Amino acid sequence: MLSESERKVLAFLSQRQRASIEEIAEGTGIDKNGVNSIVELLHSKGLIDISTTDKVRYELTEEGKERLERGLPEERLVQMGEVDMEVARKELGKDFDIAISWGKRKGMIQISQGKIIVVSSSNPSNEREELGRILNDPNYLPSDERTLLSRGLIRRKVEKEKKVSITEKGVEILKELMEKKVITNLTHEVILNGLENYVLREKNVEAEPPKFLLGKKHFFREFLNEIREVMLSLGFNEVYTGYIESEFYNFDVLFQPQDHPAREIHDSFTISGSAKVDPKLVEIVRDSHETMWRYKWSEAIASRLVLRSQATATTARTLASGIKLPARYFTIGKVFRPDAIDATHLLEFHQLDGFIVEKDFNFRKLLSLLKEIFNMIGIREVRFKPGYFPFTEPSVEIYGYISGIGWTEMAGAGLLRPEVIRISGLDEVGGAWGIGLDRIALTRFGLKDIRLLYTRDVEFLRNMTVRI
Repeated sequence: MLSESERKVLAFLSQRQRASIEEIAEGTGIDKNGVNSIVELLHSKGLIDISTTDKVRYELTEEGKERLERGLPEERLVQMGEVDMEVARKELGKDFDIAISWGKRKGMIQISQGKIIVVSSSNPSNEREELGRILNDPNYLPSDERTLLSRGLIRRKVEKEKKVSITEKGVEILKELMEKKVITNLTHEVILNGLENYVLREKNVEAEPPKFLLGKKHFFREFLNEIREVMLSLGFNEVYTGYIESEFYNFDVLFQPQDHPAREIHDSFTISGSAKVDPKLVEIVRDSHETMWRYKWSEAIASRLVLRSQATATTARTLASGIKLPARYFTIGKVFRPDAIDATHLLEFHQLDGFIVEKDFNFRKLLSLLKEIFNMIGIREVRFKPGYFPFTEPSVEIYGYISGIGWTEMAGAGLLRPEVIRISGLDEVGGAWGIGLDRIALTRFGLKDIRLLYTRDVEFLRNMTVRI
């Protein structure tokens, strides 16, 4: 059985030996995409033959468009009349050498005693005329293709063109169908007129409906938003700071000495320039470092710029900005560290960093809060192991159990040292933590390559969903 569109195409082909897709579309009123589909369908039924030939087309390059509009360099040169070489060079700029070369080759100019003398003001070739024809008709074949190509004025494109012809079987089927009317539905009128005068089109009841591929949010962004909602539900306020940070907030406020290995150039990305810091804060940090670490603290080092290597820099800025009790803050953002990119490492990754300062806060409450956060993001089993971080004491490393993987390090945390709390102007106990979100995302989505979090593979992204 054939559709009305298939019959139209066959009827058109029956009047011609061969036709292109464009010719069929124009003759039947069906768009090119529809004709392509119909042709493939008729071919699969053996009703038409398809042959493919190479069709050469030409199009103007950007330089060709410019020459068509402004004129060829040699034409612009002869329009200047007799002129000194240096004057012409200044006028034509980068086109000067081209104008001289083609002007002499075409016998349009001569050069004598540093002057350009016009021999003929007319161009013996017709490049601009050819360019105009190609612009208006992509099927036009230039008479001097070699010259236009060598000058970079046009480019040659070879396209595959389908030619279609009807087969003997197609002719027979068409003749049979033309004698009867094809109908989709069996009606009362059809039955009265006699079924022998109609052909009832078959229907494929197993055909799938068309797919509509709708846009969706990136799965990793949805995951980050889910983490954000968890923190907001626990009463935390979200804060933001920029990617470019001073060493003062990235390291010094966090009580990390200036000779610490993490501050070396191979462990952080440095940026030219420097930042100014509030003198009052400088004095507080200077006193803490020189008293506890016993070295000469340098404001010049603290003012250097880096790409923040830890989201705790946001915690430092928030503390320094002045907070009121009770204080619960968090940030989700990228941090940057030099590393070799592979399945488990990137130069940039996301951290969830947070802190809490409240009356009667203690280490046990911190651990309880961390267990609740991990439980809400899908990590049900958590263990704590003693650790060390310059800005917390006591400190712990947090491990979560991942089915099929085992115990995996997830975060670091601890009670903020008095030297860090001091910059906020408060004298209370506070806790802080930093959680690497990219690796947690890998476990959530069952991925083994961290680079897949940033892939551009549309099919992969379409099939990924956030599993809560």
